[in-house]
Amino acid sequence: MKQCTYGDFLKSDEKIATNILASRLQTLEENEIITKSEHPDSKAKVLYKLTQKGIDLLPVLIEINLWAEKYYTIPAERKAMLKEVKKDKEAFIKAATKDLKKSSL
Repeated sequence: MKQCTYGDFLKSDEKIATNILASRLQTLEENEIITKSEHPDSKAKVLYKLTQKGIDLLPVLIEINLWAEKYYTIPAERKAMLKEVKKDKEAFIKAATKDLKKSSL
């Protein structure tokens, strides 16, 4: 997902507690990894988007996922993504970065 609401994060498979989610989103915003903006369809909701600083973390996160795959059981969808990464890591990162930048405008 390129843009998410608080509710989107709550519905994710991670099942994070509301107080932890709120704290982590605030920390990410304070560290300029994400920004918060008004939701176009609801004044009660906000959208969270990655900043350029957040997008620049993508190569690091890819490496962490490759390491995790080696030592831990990971979800099937992440394994499928890593299979694509292994075919051409640089091309994958370039395409994903481009996609994230486009959605962050």
